[in-house]
Amino acid sequence: MSLLEELDFFSECDPLKLTSLLLTAKLKIYQASDLMVFEDDDIHRVYFLVEGEVKLYKVDRFENEIFLYTLSNQSLLTNIGTLEYDHVSCFSNVEFLIPSRVISCDLNLFKETVKSDMTLLVNLVNLLARQKQMVDCMVNMGMVYDVTAKVAKMLYDHLELYNSLKKQEISYRLNIQPATLSRVLAKFIRLGLIVEEDHKTIILKRDELPRYFKEAL
Repeated sequence: MSLLEELDFFSECDPLKLTSLLLTAKLKIYQASDLMVFEDDDIHRVYFLVEGEVKLYKVDRFENEIFLYTLSNQSLLTNIGTLEYDHVSCFSNVEFLIPSRVISCDLNLFKETVKSDMTLLVNLVNLLARQKQMVDCMVNMGMVYDVTAKVAKMLYDHLELYNSLKKQEISYRLNIQPATLSRVLAKFIRLGLIVEEDHKTIILKRDELPRYFKEAL
């Protein structure tokens, strides 16, 4: 099996169209906490996460991390804004959360290959649209939602993920302080919306959570 055949992105493409691109393909193994690229980097390769998990974040002028979102298996790690330029700016730091496998290939050849195949073009548009939606959601939460709305939204939409994380990691992903998260949770417990049992949060009144984030819009 060639490297590119490990990627769902190319699964429906004629292998002959991938011949030149395959010659530039490389596989690299990353460990947890490894950084792949920094937000100011200009990059000339396209990176796909075959398996693993990464977080994307920015750093403000006070050197504080601003969490954006995470990506996992079969994700595009390169934020391609156009098919015209021969390089892209990263726009965010990419750090691995667990041991991961990444396949990369030449950016220019990738763009030429995508432009020659409608299926690949649609795949690229869909991948970039999903990532844009994640960024837009995080920006909207940061600008519009108060801390109560952020916690309510995560509990309502991502309870399984919430329960898989430590409180410090939840605070980081919501870009709030751990003490602030504790106060909001205490409020929800006091109102009978949630309970915490065996280090897990159980929602008792799910229908009442949306009012905390819908009213913030």
